Amino acid sequence: MHPESQIKLIADTLLPGFIPKNATEKELSFHFTIPPKKSYKVWYEKNAKNEWVFTGFEPAEN
Repeated sequence: MHPESQIKLIADTLLPGFIPKNATEKELSFHFTIPPKKSYKVWYEKNAKNEWVFTGFEPAEN
């Protein structure tokens, strides 16, 4: 498994492509894969400033 800091960095980089079109959404999650075959699911929540904040991750099944 990769360190949380690396997973967060990658997820933060990918985040703009997953932001919901509905501005009222408060939570989102998505999967991504770090080659060759390590996949993760990450979660974000919108804070009071309407900024998406990384809240956690888990390894995903390949």
